[in-house]
Amino acid sequence: MVITTKNWMVYSNRLNNMKQLVFVIGIVVLAFQSQAQQAINGIFEYKASISLPDTNVVLKSWNVRVYTNDTIVRVETETQLGIQVYIRHMELKKAYLLLDYDGNKYAIQTDLEESHKRDTMAPEYTVKRTSKKKTIAGIKCRKYIIRDKNQPEGYESYFAKKIDHKYLEVYPEIAGLAVDYFLPSPDGLIHYELTQLNLTPVDRNLFGVPSDYKRVSFEEFVNMVSQ
Repeated sequence: MVITTKNWMVYSNRLNNMKQLVFVIGIVVLAFQSQAQQAINGIFEYKASISLPDTNVVLKSWNVRVYTNDTIVRVETETQLGIQVYIRHMELKKAYLLLDYDGNKYAIQTDLEESHKRDTMAPEYTVKRTSKKKTIAGIKCRKYIIRDKNQPEGYESYFAKKIDHKYLEVYPEIAGLAVDYFLPSPDGLIHYELTQLNLTPVDRNLFGVPSDYKRVSFEEFVNMVSQ
């Protein structure tokens, strides 16, 4: 085929259009990748505290460590009776609470999928996203206002923009990890704040249920305790 000037101009225009299309697709892919949330293998370290209402007077504080290999989460919470351990399999939708009771060791199992099916109640709070941003423990966060339905004012909370909320079971409506937030409790309003993210890979043995713990369902445990 003889390439005329007219044919060449058509071909050249199509080539330029294809280049522009490839460029646009590349920009979209890069933008998507920049928004992708980071997979974590490491430890989130939180400081939890309860203060007197409307004051900075701390009544008590304790540490919470969240270990993860991106498929399993182990939460260690300091209590007066020692370290409380909760292991959650994100893919299997199962969780175990490790508990020492009356000289015996139990791994109380919960089927999270069935539990979520039974939990049909609407949230007792509202969530409002704001434009304010802040860096906490080296992590870029966005500010949200969480307001309990029986409270006139909300709590200022911050959530990571690029870390998935799957590592913590709080405020599932928000895509990012809760980094600085509040939860009501019978003892008062608990303030959780991330103090450090340690990206050293976690020993996989931490995610298993120890062999000296007896696996029981929550119903079985309640029946044993009530006897």
